[in-house]
Amino acid sequence: MLEKYLKFFKGGQGAANDAPGAAPRDVTAVLDAATQGGYGHAAAMLQRFLGRQPILDSASQIVGYELKVRDHGLLPDTPDSEAQRQMQDEMLVISVIDLDFQQALGSKLTFISVAPSMLNHPALDQLPKHKVVVGICLPAMVDEALLARCRELVAQGVALALDDFAYRPEYEPFLKICAYVKLDTTRYDALALGQRVAEIQGKATPVMIACNVETQDAFEAYRQLSFSLFQGYYFTHLQPAAPYRLDSDRLRVIELLNLVMNRAELAELEEKVKLDPGLSYKLLNFVNSPANGLQQKIRSIGHVLTLLGYDQLYRWLTLLLFTSGNIDGRSRTLLKSALVRARFTETLGKDRFKPAEQGGLFIVGIFSLLDALLNVPMEQALARLNLPQAVVDALVRQSGVYAPYLQLALACENFDQDTIARCATACGLNADAVNVTHVNALIWGEGLDA
Repeated sequence: MLEKYLKFFKGGQGAANDAPGAAPRDVTAVLDAATQGGYGHAAAMLQRFLGRQPILDSASQIVGYELKVRDHGLLPDTPDSEAQRQMQDEMLVISVIDLDFQQALGSKLTFISVAPSMLNHPALDQLPKHKVVVGICLPAMVDEALLARCRELVAQGVALALDDFAYRPEYEPFLKICAYVKLDTTRYDALALGQRVAEIQGKATPVMIACNVETQDAFEAYRQLSFSLFQGYYFTHLQPAAPYRLDSDRLRVIELLNLVMNRAELAELEEKVKLDPGLSYKLLNFVNSPANGLQQKIRSIGHVLTLLGYDQLYRWLTLLLFTSGNIDGRSRTLLKSALVRARFTETLGKDRFKPAEQGGLFIVGIFSLLDALLNVPMEQALARLNLPQAVVDALVRQSGVYAPYLQLALACENFDQDTIARCATACGLNADAVNVTHVNALIWGEGLDA
């Protein structure tokens, strides 16, 4: 598992998905206000923050991400709201076309949701086929023109999803051609939700996506109702029925983390590592990987520690916390999400903190899911770690200098535009800076799987 993340350490801030010697391929412009529809000036006035949510399979492995640009301030069914929705849909579609993250996502899908009127936009024809799922909410009145356009897109290889779907007889032709159907689980009790699923599956065989899944119990229940995919952050929450996950392997890693944090003598670190053959093997395997490109022969554990240095060793050990013991799909997904948060927070603060303080942003990001990993409250999860007070304040009390950066990362995951705007302002960042960093963090995190 750790070998997948070796490039994380090589070159510090360098993009992990770049070939050796290649120029970084970071995105530098996102959601250009100069849209195809001629709304450029008005669009420039909007707060255009990009949000993402993972979509997972029944094993809690990420299969794709939904991206959104949404303004909660829009009033429904007004000319202004329709124009602004059109602008936001254009920005979202064009950004997916322009963003160079499709290769990084590999087989993962990008889900977007647009108004039915957007289906006729010429930009939609430029979407990368077979990698993007286009979702729509069907209007109360559907017509042949909309159905014909949907059929045309499907024939071109575009996968369609029906968002927040509620079956009606006139929707059946759409249901038969759409690859995915999303149901908002918060709208139904268990009995009603089961009836909706049976109703849909009696007419067609789309992949069923349960949205707004917030607890592990809900996930287990929906999995029994023939849902194949799940959207929500249930995997980041504590599991009351599951055991505490701080085993002896993780305790040894925590002991080493504390020694590294306190800059213990390398000889002391070497003795601790040598007491654990499994840990010694993982460390040597890590350092000897071709991704590190070392030109000299490793002589001893002490030699490895000298080559890594305290900072890289600390980061390696944080990853080891997630990959020790029994590794399941949920743990891997938690690690991926934590890495993206860490990259996001650290990059946002690199020009606003002294070098010695920037590492705290990384720690805040990656340890922000430690409670879910260990299945204990955050204060208890951190109790054995000798962390700086500013890190503890951000993780436990949501306060201090690092807190706005973590809150910004969480808001981007939850499509929370108001909180994103407030935290971005607190961090001295505009929408473009947040969006570019967000996308690059996602590209970087996915690139670690290469």
